[in-house]
Order: sequence, then structure tokens, then C-alpha cells
Amino acid sequence: MIFRRISYSLALIALFLCLALGSSSLSGQEQGAPRAPIQIESREISREGNLSIAKGDVVIGVGDTTIYCDYAQCDVVTRDVLVSGNVRIFRGEKVFSGDRAIYNLDSKRITGSEFRTAAGPFLAQSHSLVSLSSDAFEASRGMFTTDNTSDPGFHIRARKVRIFHNDHTEYENVTVYVGRAPVMWLPYLYQPGSSDQSFSIAPGSNSIWGTFFLTRFAIPVNATTYGGVRMDYMAKRGLGAGLDLTQQNPSDGSWGRFRSYYIADKLPGSKELGSANDQIDSTRFRVSLQDRTFLSETVYTSVNFNKLSDINYLKDFSPAEMQRDPNPDSLFAITKWSENYSLTAEVRKQFNKDFESAETVPALSLDLKRQPFLDTGVFYDGETSAAKLRRNFLKNGGSFEFLNYDTVRLDTFHQWSYPQVLGGWLSVIPRVGVRGTHYGSSVLDSTVALGDPLYGSGGAVDRGALNAGVETSFKISKVFDGVENRTLGLDGLRHIVQPFANLSWVSTSLSPARLLPMDSLSGSTKLPAIDFPQFNTIDSITNWDILRLGVRNRLQTRRDQDTLNWLELETFMDVRVQQPDYVSVKSADTGQYSNLFNRLRWAPLPWLGVTLDSQLPVMDQGFTEFNSATNVQVTRDLSLIVGNRYVNGNAYFSNSNLVNGGARYRVNDNWSVSFEENYEFQTRQMEYQRYSLDRDLRSWMASFSLVVRERAPKNDVAVLLTLILKDVPKFRLPLHVDPEAMGGASSSNKNK
Repeated sequence: MIFRRISYSLALIALFLCLALGSSSLSGQEQGAPRAPIQIESREISREGNLSIAKGDVVIGVGDTTIYCDYAQCDVVTRDVLVSGNVRIFRGEKVFSGDRAIYNLDSKRITGSEFRTAAGPFLAQSHSLVSLSSDAFEASRGMFTTDNTSDPGFHIRARKVRIFHNDHTEYENVTVYVGRAPVMWLPYLYQPGSSDQSFSIAPGSNSIWGTFFLTRFAIPVNATTYGGVRMDYMAKRGLGAGLDLTQQNPSDGSWGRFRSYYIADKLPGSKELGSANDQIDSTRFRVSLQDRTFLSETVYTSVNFNKLSDINYLKDFSPAEMQRDPNPDSLFAITKWSENYSLTAEVRKQFNKDFESAETVPALSLDLKRQPFLDTGVFYDGETSAAKLRRNFLKNGGSFEFLNYDTVRLDTFHQWSYPQVLGGWLSVIPRVGVRGTHYGSSVLDSTVALGDPLYGSGGAVDRGALNAGVETSFKISKVFDGVENRTLGLDGLRHIVQPFANLSWVSTSLSPARLLPMDSLSGSTKLPAIDFPQFNTIDSITNWDILRLGVRNRLQTRRDQDTLNWLELETFMDVRVQQPDYVSVKSADTGQYSNLFNRLRWAPLPWLGVTLDSQLPVMDQGFTEFNSATNVQVTRDLSLIVGNRYVNGNAYFSNSNLVNGGARYRVNDNWSVSFEENYEFQTRQMEYQRYSLDRDLRSWMASFSLVVRERAPKNDVAVLLTLILKDVPKFRLPLHVDPEAMGGASSSNKNK
């Protein structure tokens, strides 16, 4: 039979058995428990002692299990059923098929031969299958694939497979085939119950590492912990090794992740590779631990520990992670939470040399969620914290240590609001709040600059702050049932308009210029929050009187018996009756009227999506910014992506006009080409280029790519080969070569 020659995907054997046998934990019929009645239908039924024998179009039903076969013997006492000939076992939505089997209707245990199944994109076959227990099975001479053809492009064979349901799978004597050619043999593989890969191999070449060969093999630890061992070779950097561990505890939601890596770098701090620090030691490493442990249903601990050998480690071995978190520090906290509050004690510390940091050693905070206040219709929310804070400017071997300062900060904030609906249509929410803050140390006066010996010698100060405001909004809508346009995906139209206004007033007794800044406001092109506690940079609180005016427009239509937001547009601006002076950052939009902001989201059809965020100095001085992205499926074979980031006139950010775009063209059923480019018109520099040639191999996709990143003093050029299962993207073939996705020397584990 053709179906018997089909091979199977290694990562999917556990799912195959789940589909085949279900997840019953019943190891046997409990003594005294009632048994479900057996119903047997057939063209010919006879009885011999305890055996019921059925022949021809046999159907056996018991509980949620139905068995179809050509011949069956059912022992009504032991409840064992011997079935043969076109055997199909259905349990709920799960299906199992084979040639011959012995199946117990109570324990769900099975022993048989020549098993096969087809579930979704997966195909599976094994010579025999035996139940080791109610949730453990052993399959012999298995073949696995997702390629539904008699001559699959990829398959894996294993002499023996042990499946521990919802836990892990073990394989012995594994051979990987591409077509009919064996390309790899492994004596043993371990597959966690998650989607993590059993093994990954990544060959390739780039300018930073040279020719590289990255490998990762999964290893078992215990019932709740699995991991992976990394062994890497990089021609320019040397040999590297690492250990990753992941722990999951489904019973209470606790989890943990440990990552480590070590390499004796042959080119540490090399100017050839663009390093700005030539004092880096050849011993390069990282150790990190993230953990969340629930001590009870309402108490949990949080750990985020990061130790790097040097300030350039992420740049050299994990540039993607550096973009997300360029200054990793460490946090240790314990939290008690309930529906109305959370209480947290934490320590935040920087263990990496040459990194700047803002440390809390330690801090205690109480956050009170918005909740009714004494059945008055008034709502209350607040926060209180006490912390020992330290600002470190350690870098370049500690030559800026004299800039460091520390202080004790005690802060408490309380706010009351009174939501009302006037006239049945106008929402009005007045609010008033009070804050008090104590600083153990302060700046001597506003003229003392950072680095001056007198900076931070001003002694203890107290600051009081009051805030008040009112937020109003209402909605009006109109339905246009006659609007229909198949091209634009319109089946009726409803227009919802929501004007809103938010007035915020704040008065403080002390300017931020007198305070030692710990969590100061950072420069941004976006408007800061004007409500509390959303405005959470305590040290930057200053006097302001701001009215935020805007309107939200939403166009909705009917689609698939549901309501779809066809277009959304939010427009708003600030009127600054009193301009805030945050001290730590000077706004690039300093007029009485802020820029006019527009946020547009338009998704009329599945093949078209447009986003546009813009701000323009319409009524006053300011700067201009546009951020846009458009995705469109032009034809069945051609898709385009076009985006633009434009900033002009912002004092804190360089002028930029970055255009990014890409396209994918399907040449035929087997081949496609694609490209992606980023071009900065201000510097006339092509910052990023990626060109790919893709080959459709039925169950998987092969992609050969050339990647160029322009950087000083030398461009980074990489050649990548990627093989990915297209039917199930979360499961990948064990040959994968993008180093960022591989996570070999990188700390990013993207194999999941």
C-alpha cells in the first residue's frame, strides 16, 4: 500500500498518539464503578462463552469510543477487543487506524501492528505500538512526515520511540532523510512536550563571525525541566558552548529559564569588527536567569538576573537582543496581590561593569487599584513607595564614578474620581489627587551641574503636589445600511464619532531642578501622559495646566456575522495653558499648542492593511513626524510591503527619512523570490538589504538568502540557508541556519 510507505515528522509523534489514543488517565476499571454498555453491529454475530464474534462491517460502540473493522472478538468480561482488517478507532474527534490491534475498552490500552493516521498536515506510521501505561507508549520502526505523497521530500525514521503523554518523547537510532537519501544519523534524541526543537544545526557565514556552524541538542532533566546544549564554531571568534534550561510547572503557573554561554574569543575588542573598546578580555560569557515562582495563589517571586562579561557582548553575539534591551540589569522581587492591591518588595541591581544604571537597593511599593470608596459613588486609587536609590555612571573602567549619587525617596499618592453620565449621553469624570515625596538628598541649587563636587549635597527636601482635572466624552453614531461595495469589503456602514477632552492641572512645591533625578522623563517624539498614575516618572513631576482635545472616528461594517472595525482614526492635540518644564528633557514642541496628532488604522480587506501615525505643527512651532506602513497583496503571486519613518526639526533626534520596502513574487508552484531593503535618504545609505530565493519542497520551504547590514568600519555580509516546515510554522526542521533565530551564540531562543 502507498500509505504504508509514507514517512513522518519527528516533532509530531506525540501529537499523533494524542490523536490516536486520547489522554485518558484511567489505568483500569475502578472496582465497583459501573461499566458502559457495549453495542456491537455486524452482518454476522455469534457468541462463544465470554466471546462475542462479529464479521463483516463491524461497528463496536462503548461510551465515547467507536471501532470500525472487518473482524472482531470482544471478551465481555475482560473488555478486551481483538480487531483486524481496516481497523479504525474513533474516540471523540481523535482517530486511529491500523491492520490489527487488541484494545481494552476500559483502560484504553492498546497493543497492535501496522499503525497509521492522517491528522491535519501530519502523516504517521509505525510497525507496532504497545501501551506501557495509561499515558506512556512505545512505537517500533516508526516513519514520520508532513509530506502527503508516496515519495516524501523529507522524512525521519526511528527504530524505537517512547512517548510520555504531555511530557516528552525519546527516540533511539534516528535517521534523517531528504528525499530517499539519508543525511544524518543520531543515536538518541529527546523531544520536550513543548514545540522546542530536539536538535538544530545552522551552517552559514557572515562578516562578524566568519564561517560558522551552530548546533543545539535538547536534553532531559526531569518531569518539569528540559534544556539544550549548544556547541558552536565561528571561524573568526573560536569555539563556543552553552547550556539552556527551561522549567514549567502547569499546576501553579510557575516557570523559569536559565541561559548561559561561553566563548574564548579570538578577536575581542577588534577594531576590524567595529569595536570601540580594545580592553575587552578574550573570555566572553553570559549568564542569565528569569524565574516566576508562586509561593501561594496570591504570593509570587520574580527574578531577572543578567551577568555579561563586557559591555560589547550583546553587540557581538546577540545584536537583536541588544536592540530590545541594551542595558540589562537584574531584579529580585516578591509580590503579594489581590483584586484591590499589590504589595511588592524588590531590589534592582546592575552586576555588569561599564554599564550605567539606576538601582533600587531596596524598594517597597503598594499599588491600590481603582475601587469604590465607602459606597459614595466616588472611586479611589493610589500608590505608596519607599526606596533607597542609586544612580551609577560607571563606564570605561569606572572613570566616571565621581558622577554617581544616591538618595532615599519616600513617596505617597492618593486620588479620587467621580464618574458620572449627564443627560444619559455625556460622560464626565472629575478627579483630584494629592502627593507627598521626601528625598534624603537633593541638589544644592539649580545652578550646580552634574559632576560638580557640590552636586547632591543639598540635604533632605520634601515636595508636595496637587493634581486635579476632568475628562469628558460622548458618542454619536449613524448607520448607512445602503452602503455596499464588494471591492472594499463593505456590507453596510456605521460611523461612530467620539469627541473627548481631558483637562489636567498639577501644582508642585519644588522644581525638578532641585531633585536628584532617578527616573526622569526621557526624550521622545510622543506626548507624555497627563494623568496619574499613568505619568510614572516621579522625579519629573512639575507644574502644568494642559487641555488635551481630540476626536475618535470609527467606521464599522458587517462581515462573517460579526462587526469589523473597517477604519479607525484618532486625532488630538494639547493646549498648554501652562507649559511644563520637566528639566531632564526639553521638548522639541515648545509652543502653547502641541503638534496635531493623527493615528490611522485601515484594514478594509484581508489583503490590504494601512497604518499611519503623524504629527504636524499646525497651530504653533514644533516638528514633523510621519510613520507609515502598507501591506498589500497585489495579485495571487505578488505581495508588497512599503513603509516610511520621517522626522524633521526635532532637537533630540536626527532628521530622518527612512524608507523600508519589500516584495515577494511567486514565480511558479515551486519557486519564489523576495527582497527587503531599508534606505535612509538623509545619509544616502542603504542600511539593510536581504535578497532571498525560495524553493517549495511540498512539506517544507528552503530559503537561500544574502543579507547586508551597513555599519562602520566594515559592512556585515551574511549568507543564510533556512529550512522550515510550511504546514506547521511552530515546528521547524532540524536544519536551520539563521543565527538570530538559532540562538546559538545569541541569548535569544527563538526556536520555540
